[in-house]
Amino acid sequence: MTIKLSELSWPELPAGNRIRYIWQEWLQSHLEEYHGGYLLTLDSLTQCLSLPDNVFEHEIRLGKSLEHCVEADPEQLPFMTDSLQSVVISHALEYTENPSVLLGEIHRSLAPQGYLYALIYAPDNPWYWQGKLRLAHKRRNLPLHRYTLSRYTDWFNLLGFKTIEVETIGCPWWRGFKSFQRKSQMSKAWMSAPIAYMVKVQKKVSTMTPIRPLEENLSVAMAGKLANISTKQLDQINN
Repeated sequence: MTIKLSELSWPELPAGNRIRYIWQEWLQSHLEEYHGGYLLTLDSLTQCLSLPDNVFEHEIRLGKSLEHCVEADPEQLPFMTDSLQSVVISHALEYTENPSVLLGEIHRSLAPQGYLYALIYAPDNPWYWQGKLRLAHKRRNLPLHRYTLSRYTDWFNLLGFKTIEVETIGCPWWRGFKSFQRKSQMSKAWMSAPIAYMVKVQKKVSTMTPIRPLEENLSVAMAGKLANISTKQLDQINN
């Protein structure tokens, strides 16, 4: 990893705090629909949000600092295949060295019909260039990659994800670029500059394989003693 995800924080990201509240609200409305299984978060951006605490059986936090449950390389996730119900990542794809590899690992670890929620920057948006030109009051951690949403969509399709929803966070220029809104809640949305995308995708099930009943017990996310990775207080997962 060129930049450790655990070292990122919202104020150091382009438009970080402005996006944070919209992303929080959007996730709350989606995650409250699901119950049981394992939720994986692997960046400090997601883990500083107030996610629903009684929706999943366990939340597994992956990272390299004390607040995480497991230490591991995000590009080699230490979870059994088909074991996670949901994964939430916030800008992780732009800050990891190989986003396509990370997506492949997430797809492998997700259970059939499992969901990935991803917050993705719109490339070359005004706040990226503001940070690039150092016009901001403080130095910002700029993304390593500037891929378009269509590039990510291609990766989703190739891996076997089905895109369920894409919500754009836009910036109304006629308000002086002082506020962000979801485009679905914005008048004159076509005139706004896209800043980020909130994406919900689902792991597809092969038509040749019987669909696993939703009431069937899911696979255990972690088995044995988690060989080849360093763990920190795994009993926190059960809290």
